[in-house]
Amino acid sequence: MLKVFNQKLNAKMIPLTFTLLVYGGWLLSQGPSAAFANFLAQISVALTMLVGSFVAGGTALGGGAVAFPVMTKLLAIEPATAKVFSLAIQSFGMTAAALTIIFCSIRYYSDVVWRALLGAVPGVLIGLMFIAEHLPRLTTKTVFSLFLLLFALTLLRLHFTHKGYKESSQLVKPYLITVVGFFGGIASGLVGSGADIMVFALMVLFYKKELKAATATSVLIMAVTSIIGSVCNAFYLDSITPEVTAYLLAAIPVVVVGAPLGAYVCARVKSGTLLSFLLLLIVLEVGFTALEWIK
Repeated sequence: MLKVFNQKLNAKMIPLTFTLLVYGGWLLSQGPSAAFANFLAQISVALTMLVGSFVAGGTALGGGAVAFPVMTKLLAIEPATAKVFSLAIQSFGMTAAALTIIFCSIRYYSDVVWRALLGAVPGVLIGLMFIAEHLPRLTTKTVFSLFLLLFALTLLRLHFTHKGYKESSQLVKPYLITVVGFFGGIASGLVGSGADIMVFALMVLFYKKELKAATATSVLIMAVTSIIGSVCNAFYLDSITPEVTAYLLAAIPVVVVGAPLGAYVCARVKSGTLLSFLLLLIVLEVGFTALEWIK
């Protein structure tokens, strides 16, 4: 009994170890004075990701669901920069959340994760390398808003059809997960999010998977997708600019705490509270995009 307890305790220390290592690297790479000076200079981005990382860790919306609209609409940052930042910061925050999910025994669907990644990994690379540069600025924002609208409709349908809801244990037509993951990966390359939202919608609407386990699954999918996309941005596309780096260095110490906290809290919060919060974010984002089209 004691041995099992110690094993569980050691497993739960892994997310904490990751966070401490990130903080150590954050301080050593800049020096304490420069690190805190940059944090204060980019405090608006850091505060944005305080909310964004919580949402990323605890819902099927990546941190980009908060970062992208706030950065492009309120902070007047170019969509291309916001997209690169969103993918990169999710590499830290959603990895921290993913470690929390795996080692704190939060339920997820491992078979869905690897099937989705078979499509999402090539999808995000195609989106980044061959499609993103050809999309106009407003089109990029609109694609993102449409994905959020899809997510909102998914949540509303679940909310009003929850009675009699039974989870399916079968993966009928499992190739659909890879196909949807592929198109979600392309979307992630365009706007910094998408694989998580699309696979989540497929899981809960088509496969009738349990809501919270599907959410945790989507976090793992987006964590890996974000890492692959960020590696491509850094070493192939050379799009991690000094501006993006400054934003990242300000947000990293926030997201490695906020995302695991989101994963832990949202696994236990009432579904109605979570639904209201997410719908408010989505309505605001879609509304701002609609105003831009009107102008």
